[in-house]
Amino acid sequence: KQTLSVDELKKNYAQLAAFIKNGYAAYRITYNTKNENGGDVIASGALFVPDANGSLPLLSYNHGTLFPSKEKFAPSYLQSGSELNIGKMFAGTGYIVAMADYIGYGSTKTETHPYGVYSLIAGASIDMLYAVQEFCKQQQIQLSGKNFFSGWSEGAAVALAAVKKLEEDKSMIVPAATVLNAGPYYSSNFVTHIFDAKEELKYINSYAWVLSTYNRLYKINKPMDYYFKAPVAVELKENPEARITHDPQELFTDEFRNNYQSGKDSLLQQAMNENDLWNWKPKSKIVFCHGDQDDYVPLFNSEKAYNEMLLKGADVSLKLFKGQNHVSGVYGFLMEAYRTFEAEK
Repeated sequence: KQTLSVDELKKNYAQLAAFIKNGYAAYRITYNTKNENGGDVIASGALFVPDANGSLPLLSYNHGTLFPSKEKFAPSYLQSGSELNIGKMFAGTGYIVAMADYIGYGSTKTETHPYGVYSLIAGASIDMLYAVQEFCKQQQIQLSGKNFFSGWSEGAAVALAAVKKLEEDKSMIVPAATVLNAGPYYSSNFVTHIFDAKEELKYINSYAWVLSTYNRLYKINKPMDYYFKAPVAVELKENPEARITHDPQELFTDEFRNNYQSGKDSLLQQAMNENDLWNWKPKSKIVFCHGDQDDYVPLFNSEKAYNEMLLKGADVSLKLFKGQNHVSGVYGFLMEAYRTFEAEK
């Protein structure tokens, strides 16, 4: 358990001091969940509890991509890190904040992270919320029943998948509002985007990691040299962080490219479709945030989700950050999240 007073918090985040109302206690909690094979595992996460009176809203904040070498930045280690700071700041404004590590990090670091399989990752995030409810009961902390969801990048897709699952399962945890930043909600269009790219893609390791996860988890089981040219195939098999060419024309084999484009790779296409998150109607409010210059997760992801959900009559909005990329729009996203949650609280 770590504690931080309201004064220390205001000093640490001087530019947000006006919003900070209280200090918090931070805990590392462990709980039961399932791994990718349906086996029972003990997962971990960080929990921030405000030192505030009255009943408190609950925020599930889901972190972005952590490559294996960055495992020590998983929330439950309570180290510094930009996304952990988001949890601290929301705790300072009166929210109980739950931040799941996900499978593959923290107490489950010996497991493989199911990167890109959002409903599976969301399972660990949801199970943490049940554990938090139990914790609050034990500690006699009053929850208001208002449940908010947020996340950035991979975490935005995880948060959206969690809301979808909770609403479809008619769970006791009812989402009130969700604000997301720059998430990959349109997996099935990503391959086309990558194949069509005429320039180097800075974040190509992430895309290759998703591909190898789908190959394994959906039992497609093609050899790596079916997808990737030598010597990259061998290197990526050992390490998703291998130094590889950022030119998609150089990275992927012609066989894979041709098969996928002609519809012969139906299992992979199916896996991509399964991880699309735009084709349903949320019951609760959703705000999509995205920088229009995002070179990691392109804007088409948020546009597709927003447009399709709007057509279905959902309460959705899209906030574009002009001239901002995957990282630089974060302040606008946090302000949007704060305003939205405060209005629904």
